[in-house]
Amino acid sequence: MNKLNRTVTALGVALLFTTSIMLVGCSSKPDEAQMKQLADLKSEVDALQKEITSKEGEKAAFEKEVAEKTAKLKKVADDMAVVKQRLANK
Repeated sequence: MNKLNRTVTALGVALLFTTSIMLVGCSSKPDEAQMKQLADLKSEVDALQKEITSKEGEKAAFEKEVAEKTAKLKKVADDMAVVKQRLANK
């Protein structure tokens, strides 16, 4: 019986604590400072999204440049192989 009373008391205290946190944490409207902070965060997110888009564009341009240079390097290597083969045949 004593164990049951402790359990009921512990559950009651937990319920009371949870209810008080919910009542204190939930307000009907955000205040002006919270709205300004939210607006600032939204503008920061927008700026970061634009920066991400810009950096992705730069990355694509660099990848294209690397692919072009790799293709050019492969062509030069193939040309060198052909020249070496022709020199070896003479």
